[in-house]
Amino acid sequence: MFVLATLLICLITLIIVYLWTIKSRYSYFEQRGIPCPPFRFFFGHSKTIWSTPRKTDQLQKWTRQFGSIYGLYKGSRPVYIVSDADFLQEVFTKQFSSFHSRHLPFVLRQVSKNKPSLFGAIGTIWHRQRQVINPAFTSAKLKLMTPMVHDCVDSLLKKLAEYCEKGEQLEIYMLYKRLTMDVICHSVFGVNTDIQNDIDNEYFKKAEETVAYDFDKNPLVRLSQLMPWLIPLLTYVMTRQILLQRFANKFIRSIEEIPRFWLIERLKYLIDVRTSSSDKEGKNRRVDLLQLMLDVATRNEIMDHTDVAVMSKFLHYDEVSHNMLTFMVAGYETTATTLGYSTYILAKEPLVQKKLQDELDNYDENKNEYDQVHSMIYLDWFIREVLRMFPAAPQVTTRECNRTTVVCGHTIDEGSVIQADVLSVHYNPDLWGPEDPNIFLPERHSTPRHPAAYLPFGIGPRNCIGKRFALMETKLCLARLLRQYSIYPSDQMEEKFELEDTSFILHPKSVYVKIVKRS
Repeated sequence: MFVLATLLICLITLIIVYLWTIKSRYSYFEQRGIPCPPFRFFFGHSKTIWSTPRKTDQLQKWTRQFGSIYGLYKGSRPVYIVSDADFLQEVFTKQFSSFHSRHLPFVLRQVSKNKPSLFGAIGTIWHRQRQVINPAFTSAKLKLMTPMVHDCVDSLLKKLAEYCEKGEQLEIYMLYKRLTMDVICHSVFGVNTDIQNDIDNEYFKKAEETVAYDFDKNPLVRLSQLMPWLIPLLTYVMTRQILLQRFANKFIRSIEEIPRFWLIERLKYLIDVRTSSSDKEGKNRRVDLLQLMLDVATRNEIMDHTDVAVMSKFLHYDEVSHNMLTFMVAGYETTATTLGYSTYILAKEPLVQKKLQDELDNYDENKNEYDQVHSMIYLDWFIREVLRMFPAAPQVTTRECNRTTVVCGHTIDEGSVIQADVLSVHYNPDLWGPEDPNIFLPERHSTPRHPAAYLPFGIGPRNCIGKRFALMETKLCLARLLRQYSIYPSDQMEEKFELEDTSFILHPKSVYVKIVKRS
């Protein structure tokens, strides 16, 4: 009895100490004079965020109430929600060395622990990968990929012609997703797919499932937010679940492979085929992103250094496959989303559409496409304004503090998280006035703005590496579409245009429009 009583007293003592520790953490923002919405003990603001239909809307609502810098608690972990442009410039650019890590769910951290891509890599590993991959996205390299993008857009225009002849309205967002996946397969992997006509294409299905998965709804992820000290145990449980499912998949046909790992295996196969080809240096050598990365790939162990002068100029083959997966999943969905938003705006704003078509009509369609679309000023303003009002991935603009530092008078402790409220920044009248930021006005981009006022691709050294590729693809598609067709709203356009978010992407459920052949 004495032993049981002692154990019970120890247990009660531990619980009291644990609860007291959690309670003390909830004074973090109060001690720093930073406003904070009402929260619940143990859950912090997590329950509110989990229950809201769109997290981005909830952040905007709190920003209107509590200002441009306020605090939230994920469980008991402090998270700064920031829409102050000076603060964001400090974090993402000027003090990048103290905020070089992106904040990710522990599941993604674990998956990419030994084989990270640019999205999840940190420190010297990220720096090496970024330096090695950057040259693949120069203007010269992108020009070489233009014909492949052109061919994919050809397929889209053929499908649009069918709808136009029938006079039918169409849901164009899904067509864009199939287009952008085709572009990724052709110009990134060098695979001649026809996803726009192959409705049951397995690559597209698996990519869709991967993007649609919402990590924030995973019970283990939610538990890790509430009790971060459980992460080692949760990691063990998660990895065993994955291993068991992958093992069962080999013997039971009804159990499907996890989409992410299915794609990784196929990408590794493509790499093996490419590296074993006897014509690697011959006249049929492909010029695509995969080949550019394989040119700097090695199977040897890579030792990372903080000294740039001795930093390795290579990627490991595993890093190639994981980065290719990131480019596939992130590249097709975000670009399709931008095209979907652009089409919605074109249908709503006929005067804007007319200005774009007038600009396009002044250029010779048969000249170099890449140079032409990049010299079109109004087209550039138009896409910038679309991305201001409808950023495709506002929730990935986060940073973890890697060492305690001071930002704009605020002491930020190591381990704290900074999350940019991108939509509040993009709709701030002080940053985007004097015209109402709620009005679509491409001309507002003729005026220089604060360096941190525009965040669709992030800012600073860790901004989106595929930005130039995405803009090239978007401009080429819209230019060819508007040369041949005009876009009008369908009866269902507003009713069906409903935004929803996953862990990373904010996208429309559908975009219904009518297209008419230009005379």
